[in-house]
Amino acid sequence: MRLLSLLLLLWLGCRDTDGPTPPPEDVYAPEYQQDDTRERHVWQKPGTVIDALGDIEEKVIADIGAGEGFFARRLAPLADRVIAIEIDQRWIDYLDTLRVTEFPKNMQSRLEPRLALPDDPMLEDDEVDIVLFVNTLYLISNQEQYLHRLLPAIRPGGRVVIVDWKKEETPLGPDVADRIGLADLGRMLERAGFAVVSTDNTALDYQYIMVAEKKG
Repeated sequence: MRLLSLLLLLWLGCRDTDGPTPPPEDVYAPEYQQDDTRERHVWQKPGTVIDALGDIEEKVIADIGAGEGFFARRLAPLADRVIAIEIDQRWIDYLDTLRVTEFPKNMQSRLEPRLALPDDPMLEDDEVDIVLFVNTLYLISNQEQYLHRLLPAIRPGGRVVIVDWKKEETPLGPDVADRIGLADLGRMLERAGFAVVSTDNTALDYQYIMVAEKKG
């Protein structure tokens, strides 16, 4: 499984510029991302993030704020299914095209683009094992309420993995004032019904990784 993951990540890294043309970046991407999209497979370290998810074989993953599918397209061949959550129909259309053009027919069902609301991921009860946020949670209003709303959708023993910007000046990323500090995030998760199980503030250059499990 580990060798398969590494080979898949290498293959997808070579294909990052292939596939359908994304919607205009100036509409969707924050200004700080627009000049760094091509290098994201380097600074984002997708292998490190995927390792933080743990064993994803036969797991259903919700990728909140999937965007162009940077992680969804990497996770779908390894997991049982990836639900790529977006709030803009244009990204859903893009992901639908990507799903058909990039995956063989027998794997297309593993990637499910799903239109959601800004305050509701539109997940069904007991639908997912893992919820992934990458560079997304800081953009959500009422973050604690949103996290709490995830609880019914997460199966027993399920977890949330949050990759977000370190609350310090970095060469890439949003204003420091817009970022969520690690301590604040930990308290937010606890109040929302999760127990923090691990925190990594060094593996990624610009971001931290926090993993929390659903209580009970």
